[in-house]
Amino acid sequence: FVFCQIFNEFNAREIGDVFDPFRKLSTSPMFLAVIIFTIGAQWVIVVYGGDFTQTSPLTYDEWKVTCALGAVSIPVGYLMRQIPISEDPESFAGLSVAGNDDNAKKNDSSSLSTFVFVVLPIVSAVGYKLYLD
Repeated sequence: FVFCQIFNEFNAREIGDVFDPFRKLSTSPMFLAVIIFTIGAQWVIVVYGGDFTQTSPLTYDEWKVTCALGAVSIPVGYLMRQIPISEDPESFAGLSVAGNDDNAKKNDSSSLSTFVFVVLPIVSAVGYKLYLD
């Protein structure tokens, strides 16, 4: 899953219809540092984590397979950009532009989305943990 995230970070460098995930990498030293650190940390955790992280070292072939599986997210990112969508030019990410009267409606739904995406998973995790103990 870590390598899926790493390759998805390349996809996420552009959020429009443009697909060139490896463009201008030399002008993004912080991005490259994060990628290198993430790969290095993943290697250290898997190789040396042992009982603490419940991992065992992977063979060279297993590392190649995990990288290849993660790299599948690059063509998936390309295919996602080929799906035509229509956006309302008066909104950004589903939020109304400032000064629009629809803000009140959006704020009403934000409390529901906060409940669904924050409170509900926490309550579910606590309930699951209590059920198992």
